[in-house]
Amino acid sequence: MTDISVIEKLVDRFEQKKMTRRELVSSLLAATAVAAVPGAIAQTPAPVAIGRSMNHVSLSVTDVNRSADFYNRVLGMEIISRPANGGLNMGLGVESFLGLYNLPNPGGMHHMCIGVGNYDPDALEEKLVDHGIQANVNRDAANRTSGGDQLYFTDPDGILVQLAEHGYLG
Repeated sequence: MTDISVIEKLVDRFEQKKMTRRELVSSLLAATAVAAVPGAIAQTPAPVAIGRSMNHVSLSVTDVNRSADFYNRVLGMEIISRPANGGLNMGLGVESFLGLYNLPNPGGMHHMCIGVGNYDPDALEEKLVDHGIQANVNRDAANRTSGGDQLYFTDPDGILVQLAEHGYLG
């Protein structure tokens, strides 16, 4: 039998809008499934969020303007925003972009961003803790043009991952 406190905590998180209805249902199913298995010891936490899009990739480049010219000439990409930190974001369709930034280690990817629904960086940071992942919420307005706080964490290979609202365009 499932411990009633687990269900109550899940419902509380849903009522506080810290998880979606879909996340609540999957978490309840997982909790009851684990409880139904004889000898089951631990419950796997529900997914932190459901990834909906590859929002953007940010590259470290030596010359932002030269790189922007290259992607414009070769792929017809246009500049869609100029963050206060000196980078450029170039549009890729209606739901994604390529970020170009003068950062250390030119020629490599700085980070990738996955678009999720119901983006709430503080709630997502809390859910990442349930998975044993330490996240960082960056509240520096100079690092964004959207007005929202940015959530970052690393994957098992040290790749920097950002989560943002699905449809965020830098």
